[in-house]
Parts: sequence; C-alpha cells; structure tokens
Amino acid sequence: MKILIKEIEKKLNKKIRKNAISIGWDVAENITGICILRTDEKIIYIDDLQKIETNPKDDIKNRMSYFMGALDKFKQQIKKYKEYKIIIVEDSWFGKSVSTLKSLTRFATLIWTSFYKECDYIEFVLPLSARSQIGFNKNRQLEKTEIKIEKFKRGKNEGKAKKVDIKKLVMEYLKQAFNVDIKDNDEADGFVLALTGLLK
Repeated sequence: MKILIKEIEKKLNKKIRKNAISIGWDVAENITGICILRTDEKIIYIDDLQKIETNPKDDIKNRMSYFMGALDKFKQQIKKYKEYKIIIVEDSWFGKSVSTLKSLTRFATLIWTSFYKECDYIEFVLPLSARSQIGFNKNRQLEKTEIKIEKFKRGKNEGKAKKVDIKKLVMEYLKQAFNVDIKDNDEADGFVLALTGLLK
C-alpha cells in the first residue's frame, strides 16, 4: 500500500520526514499491533502490518518471555533498514483496571529496552494524542460516520444511541482521509502511531 507524501502534507498541513522508517506499536494486554512505514522522497510505503499475541490465561512471566522472543525476531527484520529509524510506542494509560495498566506498562517497557539502541528516535505517545496529530476527531467522525449506530431498545436509555467503538471510527477515518484500508483495529492503531512518528 502506498500514499503520496504531498497528499498527507496537504491534508494535515504538516511536513513528513522523508527517507525514514517509522514503527508504530499499539501496545495492548493481549494483542500488540505493529506497523512499519517507510518513506522516500515522494511516497509513504506500508511495509508491514503484524501483531504479537500472548495468551491472557498464561502466567505474566511466561507472556513477557514470549513477547521478548517475538521482539528479538522482529529486531532482525528491521536491521535491513538503513534509513533514519523512529519508534513510537503507545503510552500506557489508566482505564478500568490497575492490572491492565501494569500489563501495558510492562510490555511497553520491554519494547523500549529492546529497541532504544536499534533506532535514532524513540518516544511514548498516548493514543488520544496520536489520533489528534493525524487529524482524527471523534465528534467530527461521528457526524459523518457510515457505521450503523445501534440504539437501546429498553430501559432508561431506550431510544438513545449506543457508544460506537472508537477503533472502528479510527479505521473509517483512515479510509476516508488517506484511502488506507486496514481491516484489523490493532494494526490500524499501529499505523496511526507510525504516521505520528513521521510528522515534523
């Protein structure tokens, strides 16, 4: 998949770093989405989309060991790139569970320690910030979404709209704004983070 740099720059009113590699890591408790973006003078190439999955029923130490093995394998994959390397890791945020926060922080830290010597620049970025930097706004997207919005059929909220999965809205935005059609939400979030890394 290819995207013209000038189209992204016009859409976002920002400059894109050329002749670079940006790797976005959407860190999650069970599935981490990864995207590699590569630029030359004119084009952004989506070089790879993949995921690392760990078994949520397994002991955390075993999951971390498995994750480290996957990172070591991925490290060999990116050694072929000679361009300026950027790594953007999703920053951990507190949602509903302290346990989830701990897992996110552990896996994000493993990425940092594995790759900080392999790249020229590395940063933690919160998902809300990354989406904002590429022009995504939840309320604006809801106004023009083609996603079917379900309504409550009974109870005190009867007739009111149910919440729409933010990840589905982001995937829809990528298709509408950049003509990037990614079917997996973890990989789509990895793309968002990688694109953030290319912005000057």
